[in-house]
Amino acid sequence: MSKIRKKKIKKTNILLGFICILLAVLLGFILVTSYKSEQKESRHLSEIADDQQSGIEDYEAVKERAKELEEISSEEAEDTEDIKSKNTEDTKDTEKTDTADTEDADKTEDTKDKTTAASGIVCWGDDLINGEESNTYSYMTVLQKLLTDNGYNMTVINKTLQGGGTLSMMKMAGVSDETIQSYITKHQQAANGAQLNVTETGIRDLTEEQTTRNDMDCIPVIFMGYYGGWNHDPAELADQQEQILNTFQNKDQFIVVGTRPMDGSVTSEALDQVLSQKWGEHYISLADVTAQPSSTYEAQQAMAEAILQKLQELNYISKN
Repeated sequence: MSKIRKKKIKKTNILLGFICILLAVLLGFILVTSYKSEQKESRHLSEIADDQQSGIEDYEAVKERAKELEEISSEEAEDTEDIKSKNTEDTKDTEKTDTADTEDADKTEDTKDKTTAASGIVCWGDDLINGEESNTYSYMTVLQKLLTDNGYNMTVINKTLQGGGTLSMMKMAGVSDETIQSYITKHQQAANGAQLNVTETGIRDLTEEQTTRNDMDCIPVIFMGYYGGWNHDPAELADQQEQILNTFQNKDQFIVVGTRPMDGSVTSEALDQVLSQKWGEHYISLADVTAQPSSTYEAQQAMAEAILQKLQELNYISKN
């Protein structure tokens, strides 16, 4: 091999060696650079992961806070609802109170209307002034005059009987025959064969005019029992009075007057004790009003005055 050729080979080997070294350096540089890049990327990824974890934790915290706020909001809503409910109940109570007040006012107004609606006063039971003198001296006539003189525009209707018993008065008022017969049977059984006064079992023949009712909307004044028909039993007399009262439209407005019977079989005290307990403020004891016998003109005058006073006390009449 020539000397020149050897030199060329040597140069080529040196060049190749240099290239190898250069490539090795380059490769090392690339490796170092790659490693640094990987480290940087790793740190970046780690930071991202940390950020994500922090974000997750923040998100969970936010969720927890949101849940707490929802619970608080729910409790406030419930409180608000309770307040609304209470307010609603209070409103309802107020409305009920207002309604009750209105109803009470209506009832008061109705009572006034009933008083206004009464077309007059009707007297049921005994007329103790016989004959034509009744048109002047009976309590019915005196009561009409007192009402007129005191400015009350009310008519007094006379549905009394002269010398009649209470059985006839119930018949006149329209009480059923069955009810009246039950009283008669009771009287006969109590007599046990003894002779009875005619008013204890007998019923007077009544005219169509007497049995026609034109007083259903009037205020009744019931004064009955002087001539008998109630078996000398004040409790039965009270029951018979109630039978007549029940035929009226308004059973709340009425007056009952009591006097001892003509035969004296029952005292005024015994009669008043039963009737006053039965009728309360509606009752007038004629014995408390006058010491005169009930069939006298003076007693009839006192009775009429007591009835007018009772009508005023019970607010049954007005001057409007």
